[in-house]
Formats: sequence, C-alpha cells, structure tokens
Amino acid sequence: MSNKTKNNPDSLRLTPPERRRFRRRILSWYEREKRELPWRGEQDPYRVWVSEAMLQQTRAGTVRLRYTAFIERFPTLAALADAPLDAVLAEWQGLGYYGRARNLHRAARQVMNQEGSAMPKTRDALLALPGVGPYMAGAVASIAFGVRCAAIDGNVLRVMSRILNLSLPVDTPPAQKTIHEETQALVPRARPGDFNQALMDLGASICLPRNPDCAQCPVRVLCAGHLAGTQNALPVKTAKKPPEPCTLFQFRAERNGLVLLTQREKTGLFGGMWELPGFMVEGHKEKAAPRWLREQCALLLGPGWRPGRELARITRTLTHRKILFVVHLAEHFMNDAPQADRNGLLWASEEDFRSLAVSTAQRAAWSAAKSALHNMEGTQGER
Repeated sequence: MSNKTKNNPDSLRLTPPERRRFRRRILSWYEREKRELPWRGEQDPYRVWVSEAMLQQTRAGTVRLRYTAFIERFPTLAALADAPLDAVLAEWQGLGYYGRARNLHRAARQVMNQEGSAMPKTRDALLALPGVGPYMAGAVASIAFGVRCAAIDGNVLRVMSRILNLSLPVDTPPAQKTIHEETQALVPRARPGDFNQALMDLGASICLPRNPDCAQCPVRVLCAGHLAGTQNALPVKTAKKPPEPCTLFQFRAERNGLVLLTQREKTGLFGGMWELPGFMVEGHKEKAAPRWLREQCALLLGPGWRPGRELARITRTLTHRKILFVVHLAEHFMNDAPQADRNGLLWASEEDFRSLAVSTAQRAAWSAAKSALHNMEGTQGER
C-alpha cells in the first residue's frame, strides 16, 4: 500500500498490483462463500432494484422473509406501477422505513410513463428516479447491467475504512471521497456486480462491526487496519444526536365490534399508513391535560366522543425519533359516530387491520390496547 501517512489518512491508496490481488482474492472467496439469498443471481433489473430498496436500512434476514412475497404480489415493474399505494405499503409491512416503498411506487410509475417503459441502464439515469441514491444506483447498474461502478453501503464503508486504515470519520466528505475513489478504482471491468456483492458479503459475514473475523478474511494481507491492529477501532464516526422524544396520544374507538382507524397524509412520518386516531406532541409526556385530551378527542372523532381510561403505553425508537405511544379508550355518550368517509376514517375489523398498511409500531400499540381491554373485561366478569 502506498502513501501510508498516518497524519494524512485520506491519502491512503492501494497500488495497482495490490488492487489486482484484492480483486482476485475477494472474487475467489465470493464464489465459494457467497450468501444464499432469494435475489442472488437475479438478472431482472426490476427485481434487483426491489431487493436493493428493501436492503437499505433493513437486515438481509428480514428482507429474505418479505422479498419473495412482494415479488409474487408485484412480479413486474408494470404490476407495481398499476397497484394502488395502499397495496404496496401493506406488502411492505415488517420492513420499516415506508418512505422507501412510496419512492419505489413513484419511481415505477415514472418509468412506465417514459418512452420504452424500461428501467434506466446507467448509474446517472437511475439516480434521477425517486428514492434512488448513489448506493442503489451503483448496485442496480453493476448487478443488472454490468456497469463498472461502486456500490457503497454501510458494510462496504466499514470494510474500506479498515482496508485503508482510515482515521477520518467515515461520515465526513473527505473520508467519503477517499472511500468512493478507492472503491471505484477496485471495481473490475468484468463482473462488477459480483465484486460489489462480494464486498457487501464480506462486511456482512466477516468484517463485522465488532470483533471482525480477520483470520477468515480473504484480503487481510492487503488490509492496513488489520496490519496495524486498528481494525476494532474502525470505522471512526462522528457522534450522532439522540433521537428526538415525542408522544403520540391515540384513541381506540369501538362500534359493533369494529375499531376506528385514520389514514395519515401520504408524506411525512408513517405517510399513507393507517392507525388509531391521535395527535403528536414534542417530548415524552406522562399525561395530557384532561381538558386538552377531551378537546382533541372530540376534534378527531366528533362531538359524541370523549377520552376514557388509558389502555396502554409503549415506546418505539426510529432513526430520528423516540415515540411514546399512549392509547386511551374512547367512549361515546351520544348516538352520533364518525362517518367512515370523513377525513379518511375507516371502521375496521380485526381482519381489515391485518391486511391494511399499518406500521409495526402501530401494530404493537393496537395489540397492547386490545390486551388491556381483554384483561379489563375478564376482571369485570370475575366480579
């Protein structure tokens, strides 16, 4: 490795002979050890794209469980574009980060509205699609179309920071520039997709965040971090802000065995998802002021409804928010009830709830409230 200057880590580079050895070693390892995944070996650009969209911010084990069902439901780009967004969001359940599903749907319609109705074949053209960033564009272009370009996800970022023994924080522009340039230089003209997937697999199975298994690494003799003994200290990252706390007060209103749900706006947090009616406030609140809670309940459900006892509270942490869900029973004291066609409201059965697009966090809140109601009814029955 040339230019091993400790005080100028962004100047680290592999030499051309080292790059050739790196490619040979990692591709040979990949042929023997590559992970068996439902999308592995797939040539259909649409299916490669779907798998890469799912793999962003979601573990491969979770994606493995959802990918096949999603493809069965939407087997082609045209099928995805023709489907209503609600159906796409419902099929995305369990993967989280639903903005990816909304972008996938938007992008499918955008492609189908273009002349030829075919997936773009270049990295730059892919970048023009909603929700497609540098990593996804590089992955789809290299795997589906054989384009020589890097695909740098979290695994690859970690691998390359150790290969280069990079002491700069990897989430800073100088470090990202260094890693992109060196990874791009490493990608071979032949089998660029296999090479990118090999780097991803290396990070997922050997070059782990903690205690990397250097003894099994096919490129350890070319890894400056391993040779310097710094692999466990890499990658360096800047401290992230803790997620912002907030409280979502919700109301469980029942009528004739049905529960009232509302659909969120298409954009923003949980966009397009169904949930119990509620309102969000900043910070974690033990209780809402009774008068305020009554006003909000009447505003959301109608003048015939008021908040009852608290049923459940659970906490879920997202990337940027830590949400405390507080669910109250809603009681009606008038004959009027919210109409299902008002403000996206829906009276839903248990079966409806299972089939609708509902976030994992909201399902947990629903289950906790339902369990509390069941326990209340059991206690009343014993009296």
